[in-house]
Amino acid sequence: MVFWEKWNRSWNFEKKMNYVIIWTITVITVAAIGISTFSHIRSVTDQNGRYVQEQLVFLAEDYADNLEQYKALATSIILDPHVQKYCESSNMQELYNEMGNVYSSFLNMLYIQHNANFIAVTNEALGQFLYNGNSAVSESSFETSYEKDYAQSMQAKRKGTLRVNFSNNYHKGRKYTLTLYFPAYSVTRLGNSNGMIIVNLDDNLLTRFNQRKLQYSAGLYLTDVEGRIVSTQDADMIGQKIAFADRMREDHGMFWQDGKLVSYQRVKDWNFYMISEVPAWSLYQNCFGSILLLILVTLAVTVTALTLARNIIKRLYRPINKVVSKMNDVSGGDLGTRIELEDMDSDGRKLADGFNIMMDEIDVLMEQVKEEQRQLDMMRFNALQSQIQPHFLYNTLECIHWQALAGGNQEISTMVKALAQYYRICLSEGEDIITLGMELEHVRNYLIIQNMRYGNIITLTEKVPARFASLPIPKLTLQPLVENCIYHGIRVKEGETGTVEIAVCEKEGAVSLTVADDGGGMEPERIAYINEHISDMRRDIGYGISNINKRIELLYGEKYGLRFQKGRKKGVCVEIRLPKEGRTSCQEGGKQRKSSG
Repeated sequence: MVFWEKWNRSWNFEKKMNYVIIWTITVITVAAIGISTFSHIRSVTDQNGRYVQEQLVFLAEDYADNLEQYKALATSIILDPHVQKYCESSNMQELYNEMGNVYSSFLNMLYIQHNANFIAVTNEALGQFLYNGNSAVSESSFETSYEKDYAQSMQAKRKGTLRVNFSNNYHKGRKYTLTLYFPAYSVTRLGNSNGMIIVNLDDNLLTRFNQRKLQYSAGLYLTDVEGRIVSTQDADMIGQKIAFADRMREDHGMFWQDGKLVSYQRVKDWNFYMISEVPAWSLYQNCFGSILLLILVTLAVTVTALTLARNIIKRLYRPINKVVSKMNDVSGGDLGTRIELEDMDSDGRKLADGFNIMMDEIDVLMEQVKEEQRQLDMMRFNALQSQIQPHFLYNTLECIHWQALAGGNQEISTMVKALAQYYRICLSEGEDIITLGMELEHVRNYLIIQNMRYGNIITLTEKVPARFASLPIPKLTLQPLVENCIYHGIRVKEGETGTVEIAVCEKEGAVSLTVADDGGGMEPERIAYINEHISDMRRDIGYGISNINKRIELLYGEKYGLRFQKGRKKGVCVEIRLPKEGRTSCQEGGKQRKSSG
C-alpha cells in the first residue's frame, strides 16, 4: 500500500515508465528462459528416454535368446533315446537298465552347459527320479523342493509347455537360480507325457548386462509378471516385489516414479520383464551447459534492451514533461495556462495542441456551468415561491366548505372537504414517504369523491391491524391501484356495486399489502404479461402501475414491489411487498426523502 501511494504521489512519468519497462522486460526474460529451459529439458528427456527404451529392447531380446537356448537344451535332453526309455519304463527293472545311460547323458550335458547346477528327470508312472548335478541331492534340496518350485512356475501367466521359475528354493536357500520344467513327451506317442525334465542353472545374464555400463542406467532388474525381482546386482532385493508393479500393464512402457524414469520391456513371450530405472539428474546432466549458455545470451540481450529503452523513454519524455507540468498548474487552479510549442517535435506539438484545445473547451464549459447554475438558482427560487400556492388552495377550499354548510348543501361541503384532504396528502408538505394510515385516509377521501360521482357503487373494506398504521409507505401507492380497480373492474359492471378490499399481513419476512376487487377480472395471460414487464415502464401496462413499482424498487430494492394475481373471487388482486424493518416509524427505515420542487 505504501509503495502505491509513493508511486502515485512522488514518481514522475519518466520514473514510472522506467519502472514498468524494467519489470516488463524482466518478466518476459524470466518467462522466456523458463519456457526455453523447460522445452529443452523436455526434448532432452524424451530423446534420452527413447534411447534407454531402445537399450532395454536390445537387452530383452538378448535375454529372450538365452531363454530360447535353455529351451533348446531341455528339448535336446527330452529327445535323448535313453531319457525317452527311462520315462516310458513301466517297471523298476526297465528303469534300472536305463539309469546308467541317462546319468552319462546328463554328465555330458552338465559339462557342455557350464552354468547348469543339476539335471533331473522323473518317471510319473513309477514315481521315481534320476538326478545328476554339481552337488548332492541333499545339498541341492532337490527332492524336497522341486514339487514346490514347479507349482510356483505353474502360477505364471504363460502359454506353452516350458515352465520357468527363478527362486531360492534350491541349494538350501543360499542363492537364486533359474529352473526349467519341460514335460517329457513321447516321440512315438505324441501328446503323451511320461515324466518331466528339470534343469537348474545359475543365470548371471543381468550381471553381464550391468557390466556393460549402460548409458544413463542406474538400475537394471529382471522381474516376473507379478513384479517380483528375480535378478539384479543387489542380491538383497531378489524376491522383493517392486512398488510400481501395478503400472506395468502393457508389453512395454515408460513412466516417472519417485524422481526416476522407469522403462520396462516384456521378454518376448516369456514371463519376465526387463526394467530400467534412470534418475532425472542423469538424463538432464548433458543439457546443463546449453541451458547456461541460453541464460547468458538472454541476459545480454535483456541488458541491451533495457539500455535502449531508457534512452528512448528519456527522449520521449521531454514533451510529456511539459504537459505534466502544465497539468500541475491546472490542478493548482490556473485554468489560463497554455503550452508553448517551441522546441517540440511533431508528436510533441500534437500533444501540446491537444492540451491547449482541451483547456479552451474547459473555459467554454465553465461558462456553461455558470449559466446552468444561474438557471438552477432561478428554478429553486420559483420552487420556493410555489410553496405558497398549496396554502392558498387549502384556504380557498375551506372557505367553500363553510359557505356550503351555511347554504345547507351538505353534499358540496362533504366533497370539498374530501378534496381538500385529498390534495393535502398529495402534496404532503414535500414528503415522499408517509404512513400507511395517511395513505388509507387519502384513499377514503378519494372514494368519497368517486362515490358521489358514481352513486355510491364502491364499498371499501379494510383489514389493517392497528400496528401497521405507522408503516412507512411511498406516497400515492394505494390510491392509483384503487383507481385502477374502479375504472377497469367495478365500473364495467354496469351499475352494480363493487368492493375494494385493502389488507395487510406479514409474509415471508416482509409486509404484504394487498388491494383486491370483485370486478370483471383479468385473463391469466394478461396477468403473466404484466408481472413479466412491470418494471419496463411500458405504455400498454399503464404508467401509474409501473411508476408505483419502480418507486418501490428504487427505495427498497428489486425484491420488493408489485405483483398481480387472480383474486379469491373473480376480480384482480395486487400484492405490494414492502420491508418490515422500521414499520413503527416513518423515520426508522431511512427511506424518507424530501421533494426537490
